[in-house]
Amino acid sequence: MNESDRRTALGVALAAAVALVLRFALLDARMFHWDEARVGYLTLQFAATGHYEYRPIVHGPFLFLVNRVVFDVFGATDYAARAVVALVGGLFPLTAWLYRDHLDRAETVCFAALLALNPVLLYYSRFMRNDVLVAAFAVATVGLCLRARATGRHGYLYAAAVAFALAFSTKENALLYLFCWLGALAVLLDHYILRARATGGDALQPYVDLLGGLWDAVNRRETPAAERARRRLRVPPAVAERWPPAVVALLVFVVAWIFLFAPRPDVYQPSAYPHLLDDATVGAVRSFLDQWGSGHESSYSSFFVDQGKVLAEAAFVTTLLAVLGFFADRYRERGPRPLVTFAAAWALASLLGYPAITDISGHWSVVHVVVPLALLGGVGGGLLVRRSARAVRAGDTVGVALAVVVLVAAVGQVGVVAAQTSYTNHSDPDNVLVQYGQPAYDVRPALDDTARIAADHEGTDLLFYGSHFNVANEPSIRDTDLPAGNWYNRLPLPWYLARSNVTVDSTTNLAAVNDTAPPVVLAKAEHYQELSETLPGYDARTYRLTSTNTVIVVFVDPAALPEPQARDGTDVHT
Repeated sequence: MNESDRRTALGVALAAAVALVLRFALLDARMFHWDEARVGYLTLQFAATGHYEYRPIVHGPFLFLVNRVVFDVFGATDYAARAVVALVGGLFPLTAWLYRDHLDRAETVCFAALLALNPVLLYYSRFMRNDVLVAAFAVATVGLCLRARATGRHGYLYAAAVAFALAFSTKENALLYLFCWLGALAVLLDHYILRARATGGDALQPYVDLLGGLWDAVNRRETPAAERARRRLRVPPAVAERWPPAVVALLVFVVAWIFLFAPRPDVYQPSAYPHLLDDATVGAVRSFLDQWGSGHESSYSSFFVDQGKVLAEAAFVTTLLAVLGFFADRYRERGPRPLVTFAAAWALASLLGYPAITDISGHWSVVHVVVPLALLGGVGGGLLVRRSARAVRAGDTVGVALAVVVLVAAVGQVGVVAAQTSYTNHSDPDNVLVQYGQPAYDVRPALDDTARIAADHEGTDLLFYGSHFNVANEPSIRDTDLPAGNWYNRLPLPWYLARSNVTVDSTTNLAAVNDTAPPVVLAKAEHYQELSETLPGYDARTYRLTSTNTVIVVFVDPAALPEPQARDGTDVHT
Protein backbone atom coordinates (compact mmCIF):
# COMPACT_ATOMS: atom_id res chain seq x y z
CA MET A 1 0.00 0.00 0.00
CA ASN A 2 1.50 3.32 -1.06
CA GLU A 3 1.35 6.58 0.90
CA SER A 4 -1.69 7.84 -1.02
CA ASP A 5 -3.62 4.65 -0.29
CA ARG A 6 -2.64 4.81 3.38
CA ARG A 7 -4.00 8.34 3.66
CA THR A 8 -7.20 7.33 1.89
CA ALA A 9 -7.61 4.33 4.18
CA LEU A 10 -7.03 6.53 7.23
CA GLY A 11 -9.66 9.03 6.06
CA VAL A 12 -12.22 6.29 5.40
CA ALA A 13 -11.47 4.64 8.75
CA LEU A 14 -11.88 7.99 10.54
CA ALA A 15 -15.26 8.47 8.86
CA ALA A 16 -16.34 5.02 10.04
CA ALA A 17 -15.14 5.72 13.59
CA VAL A 18 -17.18 8.94 13.71
CA ALA A 19 -20.16 7.11 12.24
CA LEU A 20 -20.01 4.41 14.92
CA VAL A 21 -19.88 6.98 17.74
CA LEU A 22 -22.83 8.92 16.29
CA ARG A 23 -24.92 5.78 15.87
CA PHE A 24 -24.31 4.19 19.27
CA ALA A 25 -24.54 7.39 21.34
CA LEU A 26 -27.89 7.56 23.19
CA LEU A 27 -29.15 4.75 20.97
CA ASP A 28 -32.08 3.95 23.27
CA ALA A 29 -33.17 7.54 23.90
CA ARG A 30 -36.09 7.27 21.49
CA MET A 31 -38.99 4.97 22.29
CA PHE A 32 -39.61 2.19 19.79
CA HIS A 33 -41.53 3.03 16.63
CA TRP A 34 -44.51 0.78 15.83
CA ASP A 35 -42.53 -1.01 13.15
CA GLU A 36 -39.58 -1.63 15.43
CA ALA A 37 -41.90 -3.01 18.10
CA ARG A 38 -43.62 -5.38 15.68
CA VAL A 39 -40.33 -6.90 14.54
CA GLY A 40 -39.02 -6.90 18.11
CA TYR A 41 -42.08 -8.76 19.39
CA LEU A 42 -41.86 -11.36 16.61
CA THR A 43 -38.16 -11.83 17.41
CA LEU A 44 -39.13 -12.56 21.02
CA GLN A 45 -41.67 -15.00 19.62
CA PHE A 46 -38.93 -16.67 17.56
CA ALA A 47 -36.65 -16.88 20.61
CA ALA A 48 -39.43 -18.40 22.72
CA THR A 49 -40.57 -21.02 20.19
CA GLY A 50 -37.52 -21.60 18.02
CA HIS A 51 -39.85 -21.35 15.03
CA TYR A 52 -39.29 -18.93 12.17
CA GLU A 53 -40.56 -18.75 8.63
CA TYR A 54 -40.17 -15.96 6.11
CA ARG A 55 -43.07 -13.48 6.10
CA PRO A 56 -42.69 -10.63 3.60
CA ILE A 57 -45.03 -8.36 5.57
CA VAL A 58 -42.26 -8.00 8.19
CA HIS A 59 -39.50 -8.23 5.55
CA GLY A 60 -36.52 -10.54 5.44
CA PRO A 61 -35.02 -12.97 7.95
CA PHE A 62 -31.76 -11.12 8.65
CA LEU A 63 -32.82 -9.11 11.69
CA PHE A 64 -34.74 -12.02 13.19
CA LEU A 65 -31.81 -14.41 12.90
CA VAL A 66 -29.18 -11.97 14.14
CA ASN A 67 -31.21 -10.29 16.90
CA ARG A 68 -32.21 -13.62 18.37
CA VAL A 69 -28.52 -14.18 19.11
CA VAL A 70 -28.09 -10.58 20.29
CA PHE A 71 -31.02 -10.97 22.72
CA ASP A 72 -29.58 -14.21 24.09
CA VAL A 73 -26.26 -12.49 24.79
CA PHE A 74 -27.22 -8.95 25.79
CA GLY A 75 -30.92 -9.20 26.65
CA ALA A 76 -33.96 -7.81 24.86
CA THR A 77 -33.57 -4.05 25.24
CA ASP A 78 -34.12 -1.10 22.91
CA TYR A 79 -30.35 -0.57 22.76
CA ALA A 80 -29.55 -4.19 21.92
CA ALA A 81 -32.34 -4.42 19.34
CA ARG A 82 -30.95 -1.44 17.41
CA ALA A 83 -27.29 -2.39 17.83
CA VAL A 84 -26.96 -4.50 14.68
CA VAL A 85 -28.39 -1.78 12.44
CA ALA A 86 -26.21 0.80 14.20
CA LEU A 87 -23.15 -1.38 13.69
CA VAL A 88 -23.80 -1.93 9.98
CA GLY A 89 -24.65 1.76 9.56
CA GLY A 90 -21.46 2.72 11.39
CA LEU A 91 -19.33 0.47 9.20
CA PHE A 92 -21.14 1.59 6.04
CA PRO A 93 -18.50 4.27 5.24
CA LEU A 94 -15.90 1.52 4.89
CA THR A 95 -17.57 0.44 1.64
CA ALA A 96 -16.18 3.62 0.05
CA TRP A 97 -12.74 1.96 0.17
CA LEU A 98 -13.98 -0.57 -2.41
CA TYR A 99 -14.48 2.26 -4.91
CA ARG A 100 -10.93 3.63 -4.73
CA ASP A 101 -9.98 2.32 -8.18
CA HIS A 102 -12.59 4.62 -9.74
CA LEU A 103 -12.47 7.62 -7.38
CA ASP A 104 -9.50 9.70 -6.34
CA ARG A 105 -8.38 10.03 -2.73
CA ALA A 106 -10.46 13.10 -1.91
CA GLU A 107 -13.57 11.68 -3.59
CA THR A 108 -13.27 8.37 -1.73
CA VAL A 109 -12.95 10.07 1.66
CA CYS A 110 -15.81 12.49 0.89
CA PHE A 111 -18.00 9.56 -0.15
CA ALA A 112 -17.24 7.88 3.20
CA ALA A 113 -17.90 11.13 5.08
CA LEU A 114 -21.33 11.55 3.50
CA LEU A 115 -22.25 7.96 4.37
CA ALA A 116 -21.20 8.72 7.95
CA LEU A 117 -22.83 12.11 8.43
CA ASN A 118 -25.90 12.30 6.20
CA PRO A 119 -28.86 12.93 8.57
CA VAL A 120 -31.17 10.47 6.79
CA LEU A 121 -28.64 7.63 7.01
CA LEU A 122 -27.83 8.58 10.61
CA TYR A 123 -31.47 8.56 11.72
CA TYR A 124 -32.29 5.21 10.15
CA SER A 125 -29.02 3.68 11.36
CA ARG A 126 -30.43 4.28 14.85
CA PHE A 127 -33.71 2.60 13.92
CA MET A 128 -34.44 -1.13 13.88
CA ARG A 129 -35.47 -1.24 10.25
CA ASN A 130 -33.91 -2.93 7.25
CA ASP A 131 -33.40 0.06 4.94
CA VAL A 132 -29.85 0.95 5.97
CA LEU A 133 -29.00 -2.76 5.99
CA VAL A 134 -30.12 -3.39 2.41
CA ALA A 135 -28.46 -0.17 1.26
CA ALA A 136 -25.13 -1.07 2.90
CA PHE A 137 -25.10 -4.60 1.50
CA ALA A 138 -26.09 -3.34 -1.96
CA VAL A 139 -23.34 -0.70 -2.04
CA ALA A 140 -20.88 -3.36 -0.85
CA THR A 141 -22.06 -5.64 -3.67
CA VAL A 142 -21.24 -3.05 -6.34
CA GLY A 143 -17.94 -2.18 -4.69
CA LEU A 144 -16.86 -5.82 -4.47
CA CYS A 145 -17.72 -6.35 -8.13
CA LEU A 146 -15.62 -3.32 -9.04
CA ARG A 147 -12.70 -4.71 -7.04
CA ALA A 148 -13.10 -8.10 -8.70
CA ARG A 149 -12.88 -6.43 -12.10
CA ALA A 150 -9.94 -4.24 -11.10
CA THR A 151 -7.84 -6.97 -9.45
CA GLY A 152 -8.97 -10.12 -11.24
CA ARG A 153 -9.44 -11.81 -7.85
CA HIS A 154 -12.48 -14.03 -7.85
CA GLY A 155 -12.80 -13.86 -4.07
CA TYR A 156 -14.27 -10.38 -4.43
CA LEU A 157 -16.92 -11.75 -6.78
CA TYR A 158 -17.88 -14.49 -4.34
CA ALA A 159 -18.00 -11.96 -1.49
CA ALA A 160 -20.29 -9.83 -3.68
CA ALA A 161 -22.61 -12.83 -4.07
CA VAL A 162 -22.82 -13.20 -0.28
CA ALA A 163 -23.38 -9.45 0.17
CA PHE A 164 -26.20 -9.44 -2.36
CA ALA A 165 -27.81 -12.47 -0.70
CA LEU A 166 -27.64 -10.57 2.59
CA ALA A 167 -29.29 -7.59 0.90
CA PHE A 168 -32.20 -9.77 -0.21
CA SER A 169 -32.43 -11.24 3.31
CA THR A 170 -33.06 -7.79 4.77
CA LYS A 171 -35.77 -6.32 2.56
CA GLU A 172 -37.58 -7.03 -0.69
CA ASN A 173 -36.51 -3.79 -2.35
CA ALA A 174 -33.12 -5.39 -2.98
CA LEU A 175 -34.81 -6.39 -6.22
CA LEU A 176 -35.28 -2.71 -7.08
CA TYR A 177 -31.56 -2.18 -6.59
CA LEU A 178 -30.99 -4.83 -9.25
CA PHE A 179 -33.45 -3.11 -11.60
CA CYS A 180 -31.77 0.26 -10.99
CA TRP A 181 -28.36 -1.24 -11.74
CA LEU A 182 -29.57 -2.88 -14.94
CA GLY A 183 -31.07 0.43 -16.03
CA ALA A 184 -27.83 2.22 -15.20
CA LEU A 185 -25.85 -0.32 -17.21
CA ALA A 186 -28.19 0.27 -20.15
CA VAL A 187 -27.44 4.00 -19.89
CA LEU A 188 -23.72 3.21 -19.87
CA LEU A 189 -24.06 1.02 -22.94
CA ASP A 190 -25.92 3.78 -24.75
CA HIS A 191 -23.14 6.17 -23.75
CA TYR A 192 -20.51 3.84 -25.20
CA ILE A 193 -22.47 3.43 -28.43
CA LEU A 194 -22.78 7.20 -28.92
CA ARG A 195 -19.12 7.75 -28.12
CA ALA A 196 -18.04 4.98 -30.51
CA ARG A 197 -20.26 6.38 -33.23
CA ALA A 198 -18.70 9.83 -32.78
CA THR A 199 -15.22 8.35 -33.21
CA GLY A 200 -16.17 6.04 -36.07
CA GLY A 201 -15.95 2.84 -33.98
CA ASP A 202 -18.36 0.09 -33.06
CA ALA A 203 -19.20 -0.01 -29.37
CA LEU A 204 -21.21 -3.23 -29.52
CA GLN A 205 -18.74 -5.43 -31.34
CA PRO A 206 -16.35 -5.91 -28.37
CA TYR A 207 -19.26 -7.12 -26.23
CA VAL A 208 -20.51 -9.42 -28.98
CA ASP A 209 -16.99 -10.87 -29.27
CA LEU A 210 -16.76 -11.23 -25.49
CA LEU A 211 -20.07 -13.13 -25.25
CA GLY A 212 -19.06 -15.36 -28.15
CA GLY A 213 -15.74 -16.08 -26.52
CA LEU A 214 -17.39 -16.90 -23.21
CA TRP A 215 -19.75 -19.29 -24.98
CA ASP A 216 -16.79 -21.05 -26.59
CA ALA A 217 -14.94 -21.21 -23.25
CA VAL A 218 -17.92 -22.67 -21.37
CA ASN A 219 -18.30 -25.28 -24.11
CA ARG A 220 -14.53 -26.01 -23.95
CA ARG A 221 -13.84 -24.87 -27.47
CA GLU A 222 -10.27 -23.68 -27.78
CA THR A 223 -10.82 -20.71 -30.07
CA PRO A 224 -9.04 -17.33 -30.27
CA ALA A 225 -12.27 -15.68 -29.07
CA ALA A 226 -12.34 -17.92 -25.99
CA GLU A 227 -8.75 -17.06 -25.16
CA ARG A 228 -9.42 -13.33 -25.55
CA ALA A 229 -12.49 -13.62 -23.27
CA ARG A 230 -10.40 -15.35 -20.61
CA ARG A 231 -7.72 -12.68 -20.78
CA ARG A 232 -10.22 -9.83 -20.64
CA LEU A 233 -11.97 -11.28 -17.59
CA ARG A 234 -8.67 -12.46 -16.06
CA VAL A 235 -9.92 -16.03 -15.77
CA PRO A 236 -7.32 -18.84 -15.49
CA PRO A 237 -7.88 -21.43 -18.25
CA ALA A 238 -8.35 -24.34 -15.80
CA VAL A 239 -11.02 -22.46 -13.86
CA ALA A 240 -12.79 -21.25 -16.98
CA GLU A 241 -12.99 -24.82 -18.31
CA ARG A 242 -14.54 -26.25 -15.17
CA TRP A 243 -16.15 -23.61 -12.97
CA PRO A 244 -16.49 -20.17 -14.51
CA PRO A 245 -16.33 -17.62 -11.68
CA ALA A 246 -19.79 -16.26 -12.51
CA VAL A 247 -21.25 -19.76 -12.08
CA VAL A 248 -19.45 -20.20 -8.77
CA ALA A 249 -20.69 -16.80 -7.61
CA LEU A 250 -24.24 -17.75 -8.55
CA LEU A 251 -23.89 -20.99 -6.59
CA VAL A 252 -22.59 -19.07 -3.58
CA PHE A 253 -25.56 -16.71 -3.82
CA VAL A 254 -28.05 -19.59 -3.95
CA VAL A 255 -26.46 -21.40 -0.99
CA ALA A 256 -26.45 -18.20 1.08
CA TRP A 257 -30.07 -17.51 0.08
CA ILE A 258 -31.19 -21.00 1.13
CA PHE A 259 -29.46 -20.76 4.48
CA LEU A 260 -30.91 -17.33 5.23
CA PHE A 261 -34.48 -17.98 4.06
CA ALA A 262 -34.80 -21.57 5.31
CA PRO A 263 -37.41 -22.05 8.05
CA ARG A 264 -36.14 -22.59 11.57
CA PRO A 265 -35.51 -25.06 13.11
CA ASP A 266 -35.80 -27.11 9.89
CA VAL A 267 -32.44 -25.88 8.60
CA TYR A 268 -30.74 -27.82 11.42
CA GLN A 269 -32.75 -31.01 10.88
CA PRO A 270 -31.57 -33.19 7.94
CA SER A 271 -34.89 -35.04 7.88
CA ALA A 272 -36.60 -31.75 6.94
CA TYR A 273 -34.32 -30.99 3.98
CA PRO A 274 -36.62 -32.32 1.23
CA HIS A 275 -39.33 -29.71 1.92
CA LEU A 276 -36.85 -27.15 3.27
CA LEU A 277 -35.33 -26.60 -0.16
CA ASP A 278 -38.76 -25.88 -1.62
CA ASP A 279 -39.68 -23.55 1.26
CA ALA A 280 -36.37 -21.66 1.07
CA THR A 281 -36.33 -21.31 -2.72
CA VAL A 282 -39.62 -21.56 -4.61
CA GLY A 283 -41.78 -20.72 -1.59
CA ALA A 284 -39.58 -17.83 -0.44
CA VAL A 285 -39.30 -16.36 -3.94
CA ARG A 286 -43.07 -16.59 -4.45
CA SER A 287 -43.71 -14.82 -1.12
CA PHE A 288 -40.95 -12.33 -1.92
CA LEU A 289 -42.53 -11.36 -5.24
CA ASP A 290 -46.07 -11.30 -3.81
CA GLN A 291 -44.99 -8.46 -1.53
CA TRP A 292 -44.56 -6.25 -4.61
CA GLY A 293 -48.25 -6.48 -5.32
CA SER A 294 -49.31 -4.78 -2.10
CA GLY A 295 -51.45 -1.67 -2.34
CA HIS A 296 -50.51 1.94 -1.73
CA GLU A 297 -52.11 4.24 0.80
CA SER A 298 -51.55 7.37 -1.27
CA SER A 299 -50.75 8.59 -4.79
CA TYR A 300 -47.41 8.57 -6.59
CA SER A 301 -47.31 12.35 -6.68
CA SER A 302 -47.91 12.58 -2.94
CA PHE A 303 -45.04 10.19 -2.17
CA PHE A 304 -42.79 11.95 -4.68
CA VAL A 305 -43.42 15.36 -3.09
CA ASP A 306 -42.78 13.92 0.39
CA GLN A 307 -39.53 12.43 -0.86
CA GLY A 308 -38.45 15.78 -2.28
CA LYS A 309 -39.23 17.49 1.00
CA VAL A 310 -37.05 15.06 2.93
CA LEU A 311 -34.17 15.48 0.48
CA ALA A 312 -34.45 19.26 0.72
CA GLU A 313 -34.56 19.35 4.52
CA ALA A 314 -32.46 16.37 5.64
CA ALA A 315 -30.13 15.71 2.69
CA PHE A 316 -29.60 19.17 1.25
CA VAL A 317 -25.79 19.13 1.31
CA THR A 318 -25.58 15.61 -0.10
CA THR A 319 -27.97 16.49 -2.92
CA LEU A 320 -26.16 19.76 -3.72
CA LEU A 321 -22.77 18.03 -3.82
CA ALA A 322 -24.25 15.26 -5.97
CA VAL A 323 -25.47 17.75 -8.58
CA LEU A 324 -22.08 19.46 -8.53
CA GLY A 325 -20.25 16.16 -8.86
CA PHE A 326 -22.38 14.94 -11.73
CA PHE A 327 -22.00 18.05 -13.88
CA ALA A 328 -18.32 18.54 -13.06
CA ASP A 329 -17.56 14.98 -14.11
CA ARG A 330 -19.83 14.97 -17.13
CA TYR A 331 -18.16 17.99 -18.71
CA ARG A 332 -14.59 17.34 -17.69
CA GLU A 333 -11.92 17.40 -20.38
CA ARG A 334 -11.42 13.62 -20.47
CA GLY A 335 -15.13 12.89 -20.56
CA PRO A 336 -17.41 11.41 -17.88
CA ARG A 337 -16.28 8.38 -15.90
CA PRO A 338 -18.43 5.25 -16.21
CA LEU A 339 -18.92 4.94 -12.44
CA VAL A 340 -20.21 8.49 -12.11
CA THR A 341 -22.61 8.03 -15.02
CA PHE A 342 -23.71 4.72 -13.47
CA ALA A 343 -24.31 6.37 -10.08
CA ALA A 344 -26.29 9.22 -11.66
CA ALA A 345 -28.58 6.78 -13.51
CA TRP A 346 -28.92 4.73 -10.31
CA ALA A 347 -29.89 7.83 -8.32
CA LEU A 348 -32.41 8.96 -10.94
CA ALA A 349 -34.01 5.50 -11.14
CA SER A 350 -34.30 5.40 -7.35
CA LEU A 351 -35.72 8.93 -7.20
CA LEU A 352 -38.44 8.05 -9.71
CA GLY A 353 -38.94 4.43 -8.71
CA TYR A 354 -39.43 4.43 -4.95
CA PRO A 355 -42.59 6.58 -4.88
CA ALA A 356 -44.12 3.97 -7.21
CA ILE A 357 -43.43 0.98 -4.94
CA THR A 358 -43.75 2.59 -1.50
CA ASP A 359 -46.82 1.13 0.20
CA ILE A 360 -47.09 3.51 3.17
CA SER A 361 -45.89 7.02 3.90
CA GLY A 362 -42.48 6.33 5.44
CA HIS A 363 -39.44 8.48 4.86
CA TRP A 364 -37.13 5.48 5.22
CA SER A 365 -37.40 4.94 1.45
CA VAL A 366 -35.34 8.12 0.95
CA VAL A 367 -32.36 6.12 2.27
CA HIS A 368 -32.20 4.36 -1.08
CA VAL A 369 -32.06 7.65 -2.99
CA VAL A 370 -29.47 9.17 -0.68
CA VAL A 371 -26.99 6.31 -1.15
CA PRO A 372 -26.22 6.85 -4.88
CA LEU A 373 -26.42 10.60 -4.25
CA ALA A 374 -23.69 10.16 -1.63
CA LEU A 375 -21.48 8.54 -4.26
CA LEU A 376 -22.05 11.48 -6.59
CA GLY A 377 -21.65 13.81 -3.63
CA GLY A 378 -18.23 12.31 -2.97
CA VAL A 379 -17.24 13.40 -6.48
CA GLY A 380 -18.55 16.91 -5.83
CA GLY A 381 -16.88 17.07 -2.43
CA GLY A 382 -13.61 15.85 -3.91
CA LEU A 383 -13.74 18.67 -6.45
CA LEU A 384 -14.10 21.26 -3.69
CA VAL A 385 -11.27 19.70 -1.70
CA ARG A 386 -8.93 19.77 -4.70
CA ARG A 387 -9.82 23.38 -5.53
CA SER A 388 -9.31 24.37 -1.90
CA ALA A 389 -5.94 22.61 -1.74
CA ARG A 390 -4.80 24.43 -4.88
CA ALA A 391 -5.89 27.75 -3.38
CA VAL A 392 -3.85 27.05 -0.24
CA ARG A 393 -0.76 26.09 -2.23
CA ALA A 394 -1.11 29.17 -4.44
CA GLY A 395 -1.60 31.49 -1.47
CA ASP A 396 -4.98 32.57 -2.82
CA THR A 397 -6.52 34.13 0.29
CA VAL A 398 -9.86 34.75 -1.40
CA GLY A 399 -10.06 31.15 -2.55
CA VAL A 400 -9.10 29.89 0.91
CA ALA A 401 -11.68 32.14 2.55
CA LEU A 402 -14.39 30.88 0.20
CA ALA A 403 -13.35 27.28 0.91
CA VAL A 404 -13.60 27.86 4.66
CA VAL A 405 -17.04 29.45 4.29
CA VAL A 406 -18.31 26.55 2.18
CA LEU A 407 -16.85 23.97 4.59
CA VAL A 408 -18.31 25.63 7.68
CA ALA A 409 -21.71 26.07 6.02
CA ALA A 410 -21.85 22.48 4.82
CA VAL A 411 -20.68 20.91 8.07
CA GLY A 412 -22.86 23.26 10.10
CA GLN A 413 -25.99 22.51 8.10
CA VAL A 414 -25.41 18.76 8.27
CA GLY A 415 -24.52 18.91 11.96
CA VAL A 416 -27.54 20.95 12.98
CA VAL A 417 -29.98 18.81 11.00
CA ALA A 418 -28.41 15.57 12.26
CA ALA A 419 -28.51 16.77 15.88
CA GLN A 420 -32.15 17.83 15.63
CA THR A 421 -33.47 14.81 13.74
CA SER A 422 -31.57 12.07 15.61
CA TYR A 423 -31.04 13.47 19.12
CA THR A 424 -32.85 16.56 20.36
CA ASN A 425 -36.14 16.19 18.43
CA HIS A 426 -36.10 12.50 17.55
CA SER A 427 -39.82 12.03 18.30
CA ASP A 428 -41.13 15.50 17.46
CA PRO A 429 -43.93 15.49 14.85
CA ASP A 430 -42.21 18.47 13.22
CA ASN A 431 -39.13 16.34 12.57
CA VAL A 432 -39.23 15.64 8.82
CA LEU A 433 -37.99 12.06 9.39
CA VAL A 434 -40.56 11.13 12.03
CA GLN A 435 -43.24 8.78 10.72
CA TYR A 436 -46.79 8.46 12.06
CA GLY A 437 -46.03 5.30 14.05
CA GLN A 438 -43.49 7.05 16.30
CA PRO A 439 -44.94 7.82 19.75
CA ALA A 440 -44.66 11.52 20.45
CA TYR A 441 -44.43 10.90 24.21
CA ASP A 442 -42.21 8.37 25.96
CA VAL A 443 -44.53 5.81 27.55
CA ARG A 444 -41.67 3.80 29.02
CA PRO A 445 -41.91 5.21 32.58
CA ALA A 446 -45.47 3.86 32.87
CA LEU A 447 -44.39 0.58 31.28
CA ASP A 448 -41.46 0.33 33.70
CA ASP A 449 -43.89 0.70 36.60
CA THR A 450 -46.06 -2.00 35.03
CA ALA A 451 -43.06 -4.33 34.75
CA ARG A 452 -42.18 -3.75 38.41
CA ILE A 453 -45.74 -4.55 39.40
CA ALA A 454 -45.84 -7.68 37.23
CA ALA A 455 -42.70 -9.10 38.86
CA ASP A 456 -44.65 -9.90 42.05
CA HIS A 457 -48.26 -9.83 40.87
CA GLU A 458 -50.49 -12.79 40.06
CA GLY A 459 -53.16 -12.63 37.36
CA THR A 460 -53.74 -9.85 34.87
CA ASP A 461 -51.12 -7.12 35.26
CA LEU A 462 -52.39 -4.76 32.56
CA LEU A 463 -55.92 -4.57 31.18
CA PHE A 464 -56.62 -2.89 27.84
CA TYR A 465 -60.04 -1.26 27.88
CA GLY A 466 -62.15 -0.25 24.90
CA SER A 467 -62.83 -1.55 21.40
CA HIS A 468 -59.72 0.12 19.95
CA PHE A 469 -57.41 -2.23 21.86
CA ASN A 470 -59.71 -5.19 22.41
CA VAL A 471 -58.52 -8.60 21.15
CA ALA A 472 -60.74 -11.68 21.36
CA ASN A 473 -57.86 -14.13 21.89
CA GLU A 474 -54.81 -12.60 23.47
CA PRO A 475 -51.64 -13.62 21.55
CA SER A 476 -48.61 -15.03 23.30
CA ILE A 477 -44.94 -14.98 22.39
CA ARG A 478 -45.20 -18.77 22.43
CA ASP A 479 -47.57 -18.65 19.44
CA THR A 480 -46.14 -19.31 15.99
CA ASP A 481 -48.71 -17.28 14.08
CA LEU A 482 -48.74 -13.55 13.49
CA PRO A 483 -50.95 -11.57 15.86
CA ALA A 484 -54.10 -10.21 14.26
CA GLY A 485 -56.75 -7.54 14.55
CA ASN A 486 -56.60 -4.74 17.11
CA TRP A 487 -53.36 -6.06 18.56
CA TYR A 488 -51.58 -3.80 16.07
CA ASN A 489 -53.32 -0.75 17.55
CA ARG A 490 -51.38 -1.40 20.74
CA LEU A 491 -47.98 -1.05 19.12
CA PRO A 492 -45.32 -0.37 20.27
CA LEU A 493 -46.50 -1.51 23.71
CA PRO A 494 -46.48 -5.31 23.08
CA TRP A 495 -42.67 -5.30 22.66
CA TYR A 496 -42.18 -3.75 26.11
CA LEU A 497 -44.86 -5.84 27.80
CA ALA A 498 -43.72 -9.16 26.34
CA ARG A 499 -40.07 -8.71 27.23
CA SER A 500 -41.07 -7.91 30.84
CA ASN A 501 -43.43 -10.91 31.06
CA VAL A 502 -46.43 -8.69 31.77
CA THR A 503 -49.72 -10.60 31.68
CA VAL A 504 -52.26 -8.68 29.62
CA ASP A 505 -55.94 -8.99 28.84
CA SER A 506 -58.58 -6.78 27.24
CA THR A 507 -62.24 -5.99 27.59
CA THR A 508 -64.95 -3.63 26.43
CA ASN A 509 -67.01 -4.23 29.57
CA LEU A 510 -66.63 -1.58 32.26
CA ALA A 511 -68.01 -3.97 34.86
CA ALA A 512 -65.13 -6.35 34.15
CA VAL A 513 -62.70 -3.57 34.98
CA ASN A 514 -64.40 -3.06 38.32
CA ASP A 515 -64.57 -6.79 39.07
CA THR A 516 -60.95 -7.63 38.28
CA ALA A 517 -59.39 -4.37 39.57
CA PRO A 518 -56.14 -4.86 37.68
CA PRO A 519 -53.18 -2.79 38.89
CA VAL A 520 -52.80 -1.12 35.48
CA VAL A 521 -55.53 -0.18 33.00
CA LEU A 522 -54.81 1.36 29.61
CA ALA A 523 -57.35 2.93 27.25
CA LYS A 524 -57.82 5.74 24.78
CA ALA A 525 -58.23 9.10 26.48
CA GLU A 526 -61.89 9.25 25.47
CA HIS A 527 -62.58 6.67 28.20
CA TYR A 528 -61.00 8.75 30.96
CA GLN A 529 -64.23 9.85 32.63
CA GLU A 530 -65.77 6.42 33.04
CA LEU A 531 -62.50 4.81 34.12
CA SER A 532 -61.64 7.52 36.64
CA GLU A 533 -64.97 6.88 38.35
CA THR A 534 -64.38 3.12 38.31
CA LEU A 535 -60.76 3.32 39.49
CA PRO A 536 -60.66 5.86 42.33
CA GLY A 537 -57.23 6.32 43.81
CA TYR A 538 -55.41 5.32 40.64
CA ASP A 539 -52.84 7.67 39.13
CA ALA A 540 -53.80 8.73 35.59
CA ARG A 541 -51.12 9.53 33.05
CA THR A 542 -51.62 10.52 29.44
CA TYR A 543 -49.40 9.87 26.48
CA ARG A 544 -49.57 10.11 22.71
CA LEU A 545 -49.07 6.67 21.16
CA THR A 546 -48.48 8.03 17.65
CA SER A 547 -46.81 11.16 16.34
CA THR A 548 -49.94 13.30 16.06
CA ASN A 549 -52.87 11.61 17.78
CA THR A 550 -54.00 8.36 19.51
CA VAL A 551 -53.90 9.87 22.99
CA ILE A 552 -54.01 7.17 25.65
CA VAL A 553 -54.51 7.22 29.40
CA VAL A 554 -52.75 4.80 31.74
CA PHE A 555 -54.26 4.21 35.18
CA VAL A 556 -51.77 2.83 37.71
CA ASP A 557 -52.65 1.69 41.21
CA PRO A 558 -49.94 3.31 43.40
CA ALA A 559 -50.56 0.73 46.10
CA ALA A 560 -49.47 -2.03 43.71
CA LEU A 561 -46.03 -0.51 43.15
CA PRO A 562 -43.32 -2.33 45.12
CA GLU A 563 -41.85 0.95 46.36
CA PRO A 564 -42.48 4.66 45.87
CA GLN A 565 -41.49 5.79 42.39
CA ALA A 566 -41.38 9.22 40.81
CA ARG A 567 -44.28 9.59 38.45
CA ASP A 568 -43.94 10.64 34.82
CA GLY A 569 -46.73 11.77 32.56
CA THR A 570 -49.47 14.32 32.67
CA ASP A 571 -52.52 14.08 34.89
CA VAL A 572 -55.75 14.18 32.96
CA HIS A 573 -58.28 16.82 33.94
CA THR A 574 -61.88 16.85 32.84
